[in-house]
Amino acid sequence: MRRTLFLPLLFLAFALVLLTLLFLVEGPVLRRDVQQSEPAAAQMISSPAVMPPPSRKIEASKLPPAPPAKKAAVIMDDLGYSLDLLRSLAALKRPMTVSILPFAALSVESARLAHEAGLEVMLHLPLQSLFEPSSKNPAGMISSDMNREDIEKHVRSCLAQVPWARGVNNHEGSKITEDAAVMSVILGVLKSEKLFFVDSRTTRRSVAVEAAQRIGVPAASRRVFLDVDPQERSIKARLEELFRIAQKEGQAVGICHPKEETIRALQKYLARADDFGVELVFASDVVR
Repeated sequence: MRRTLFLPLLFLAFALVLLTLLFLVEGPVLRRDVQQSEPAAAQMISSPAVMPPPSRKIEASKLPPAPPAKKAAVIMDDLGYSLDLLRSLAALKRPMTVSILPFAALSVESARLAHEAGLEVMLHLPLQSLFEPSSKNPAGMISSDMNREDIEKHVRSCLAQVPWARGVNNHEGSKITEDAAVMSVILGVLKSEKLFFVDSRTTRRSVAVEAAQRIGVPAASRRVFLDVDPQERSIKARLEELFRIAQKEGQAVGICHPKEETIRALQKYLARADDFGVELVFASDVVR
């Protein structure tokens, strides 16, 4: 009986010793693994994953188009007699267009100086008026009694007097700009030379712009004469009128003349365009 009980007890004691040894060896390793894993687990719990913010980048094709710039062009007519006035105009450091009379004392020299100074050059083409007697008609003037050949010849001879011209506007011309047939001949020459046309609007019955558009000549109309009254406050008011029209309609053309009072007023008040949110540009930038 004692022998029978001895063997199971011996086996049990052996198993206990084996378990004790196993605990002594594996226990520190298990505790270390647990200690190392606990901070990582705690970090995962306390610091949830941060998702990157959604991209707010908008494709260029989806952006609304920028509003078109409001533009105003100022043309100074009747140049060709004074280089000093041209230099004063260039000193403004603003985009300005000068329109030069053909066959004037300094037509070619004026065109050269204006071109070299970065001004835009136009031909100020003399056209017959409803009101001026023939004795006062300037050299190179086109009249309604000319035939097609004579009209074309006159336009080309006037253009030769003003090199670097990019466009043409009329000097006087109330009679001719009302005559669609004569204007179509004049504009045909401009089209062949790739020039634009600005109607000085010396008559309310002008058909010049409509005639230009029919044959594909870029054109625009004068909206404001800036210095009919040469007083400074009047020129300032007319400039502001020009800028308001440009604000409302997107573009506008003003015409002035080579007077000392006009130069002084431009020096003071051209910068007002910025206050109206209007960009000063060349005449070629407002034709269409």
